[in-house]
Amino acid sequence: MSGGLSLVVAVADDGVIGDADALPWHISEDLRRFRELTTGHVLVAGRRTHESITARLGQPLPGRHTVVVSGSTPPGGPTAFTAGAATTVADLGTALATAAQLSAGAPQPGVVVIGGARVYAQALPQVGTVHLTRVHLTPGGDTLMPEGWLDGFTVVDSRDLATSSGADVTFQTLTRG
Repeated sequence: MSGGLSLVVAVADDGVIGDADALPWHISEDLRRFRELTTGHVLVAGRRTHESITARLGQPLPGRHTVVVSGSTPPGGPTAFTAGAATTVADLGTALATAAQLSAGAPQPGVVVIGGARVYAQALPQVGTVHLTRVHLTPGGDTLMPEGWLDGFTVVDSRDLATSSGADVTFQTLTRG
């Protein structure tokens, strides 16, 4: 993944991306792809997405710096990329500016948006690349991507995979234009 703003998301056939602040599936191959696409980058996440990750791992994502968008922000901020760290800011514009600044010192250039739905929707107009996992399930859930969210994007790479969990997925990369 080169520099710029990209987005990583897994979406079920029914448009679901989450349920009760968690993924409604566990697909090792998708988690491995997520790790490969995000390690060394600066990430932008909403507060609930970040809290879900830290609750599961007991810490921010290792090997990445996460800029968290939250209405309640502590004073101060980062001055340099620190792997496995998180910085909280008040809004997406500040998050993207902070992430871009941190990205200059990151092992991998570029900023990756990792969710949730509100952050995806707000960032999407500025995103150049989408790394999409199409999860061929209909799990139902309380968080969905909106209709037409991929309008203006073109598939540049696509690979189907039968996973160890039994769920079929399609890994796609899409670019704007």
